[in-house]
Amino acid sequence: MVSAHIAVLGSPIEHSKSPAIHAAAYLHLGLNWDYGKYRVEASELRHFLKLRNASWRGFSLTMPLKEEAFRISKPSCPNAVATGVVNTLLHTEDGWEGFNTDVFGISQAVSMHSKSTQGSISILGSGATATSAVVAARHLNPAAELTIYARRKTSVLGLQTKPLEEFYADPNSDLTISTLPGSVQHPNFAVREDAQILDVAYNPWPSKLASNWSQGGRISGLEMLLWQALVQVRIFRTGDGSEQLPNELEVFEAMRAAVKL
Repeated sequence: MVSAHIAVLGSPIEHSKSPAIHAAAYLHLGLNWDYGKYRVEASELRHFLKLRNASWRGFSLTMPLKEEAFRISKPSCPNAVATGVVNTLLHTEDGWEGFNTDVFGISQAVSMHSKSTQGSISILGSGATATSAVVAARHLNPAAELTIYARRKTSVLGLQTKPLEEFYADPNSDLTISTLPGSVQHPNFAVREDAQILDVAYNPWPSKLASNWSQGGRISGLEMLLWQALVQVRIFRTGDGSEQLPNELEVFEAMRAAVKL
């Protein structure tokens, strides 16, 4: 008998690989938990959560719910407070605690694929994940030259965006983190051989955007998804994202195998 329910929420949600990743982790940990997915809009999130009973342990959140989740939860980690973004909700006796595991997911995915310091970092997009990318970039190198390019003029954590077209004209930062949807159309352009890109749009892979980089310079968004999910599993298990899992390396490899990465 299932002892707890967890799910990923968002819109769209049909493509999500989170159920496979989390199910693999809980199976390896011997936890009789199920993990589903529900299409939920931002305007529906508060009501959806009110209908969940104590058997619901928590939720993973994707677009467009991350800012709304921050507003209706109690932020429980520095990255959630720094970004105003919550992608993980934990059900407690006092309500919903909110966490941001995207920052760790981004910085860890990059760190595992790069031995050099990124002196210049470009971020594409201006939504919730771009906000997490800004904080992650500052973790990777606080002194990095950081530029945000977006399809609309706005600011992200105090940084003014530049038009996306300007990035295409000079795409040669040491590291590019794209948080744009996979549906965005990009032109072909030349990138220097040693430049890197982390593209959260991982289906198909390589993405149209990442195809402009050398094969060795591409970091799949699945890497970010796996690392942020690992911290979510920690949170759902103990309420503490810093407490490692039993045999955590084996758990992570089971999660990775679940998405054939």
